[in-house]
Amino acid sequence: MYCISSANRNFRNLKPQRLEWSMGLNLLIGENGSGKTNTLETLHLLTGWGPFRSLRKSSLVNWNQPSEQTLMKGFFAGEEHIEIYTVMGSSNLISCDGKRSNFSSVRSRIPALAFLPGDLSLIDGSPSGRRRYMDRICALIFPLYASRLNDCKRALRHRTVLLKQGRDTGITSKVLAPLVSWIWSSRITAMDLVCAGLSSFPDLLPGKLELKHIRGGSVGVEDPLQDFWESIELRRKEEQKYRIPLVGPQRDDIIMTCGDQNASEKFSRGHRRRASVALMLAAAWAVERRLRRKPILILDEIAAELDERGREVMVKSLSGCSWQVFAATAENNIKNWPGVVWEVKNGRIEKSTIPDPGGKI
Repeated sequence: MYCISSANRNFRNLKPQRLEWSMGLNLLIGENGSGKTNTLETLHLLTGWGPFRSLRKSSLVNWNQPSEQTLMKGFFAGEEHIEIYTVMGSSNLISCDGKRSNFSSVRSRIPALAFLPGDLSLIDGSPSGRRRYMDRICALIFPLYASRLNDCKRALRHRTVLLKQGRDTGITSKVLAPLVSWIWSSRITAMDLVCAGLSSFPDLLPGKLELKHIRGGSVGVEDPLQDFWESIELRRKEEQKYRIPLVGPQRDDIIMTCGDQNASEKFSRGHRRRASVALMLAAAWAVERRLRRKPILILDEIAAELDERGREVMVKSLSGCSWQVFAATAENNIKNWPGVVWEVKNGRIEKSTIPDPGGKI
């Protein structure tokens, strides 16, 4: 899918305007605070996702007119033509081709993946970052995933309360069992697809990267449902002692290895950052493979921690993927951008007229 054009009114510091985007690679450049990330966030919202950081009304509306609603419209083409209209305020609404819709339905029709600066630490960062990575992929390729994950989180919160009160948790175990086993199975499928996708981006990797999904608190039984029940039984006393749930997707992780070593130890810092970019692109490959729709990539400042060679390889990989890309950078450090460059200043976006003679943009 591709975003042909988008328009917004009353969104943070952005000026009201309609933009016609390139179907290939779009690069937004501008100083910090100019509106680059806010522009990317409008696309994130139009494709059925929430804000990057907060759902509070005050974080969305124009900073000078907080009493008004935020309005956005987008036209998308590719596998089908779709018009999206969103209203953000005291309540959030989204319509598709003039009919009331829901965010999950929009995500499946206009698949988009956003990666923020923190995602460059996928290799050596915290397990929570890798869980978010899995959740983004699964939310696209499995329509029920977001709903079931929320149900699981709700049941886990209830279980936590019961554990703190020293009460029986048997009912929550029965509620959690099918949810946890389904989520575990979904994440395993997603990681298998990502592993296959990594082979399409060898230039970004210093060696073959292997991924293994680790179930939180698992005792290692192959069948996910049986694994949950045996793990719950084994860790019953531990849960009662620490008064927190110790089994479930909230404790999952991905083990990443190259050869017989952990990738975070074998790869240099630069290679870890490049490998994180490869994981982002492999996620998009997985989504396209599963949905038979080209995803839209939204990349905020992912070049900031890459060295010059890393940026060159990243740009080469992006140019060969045939997906629509929206990237933003505060520094003019990306050479030979093979697409359209947009200048962002004080909330207004204009197509750049500055030529790039092969040097820095």
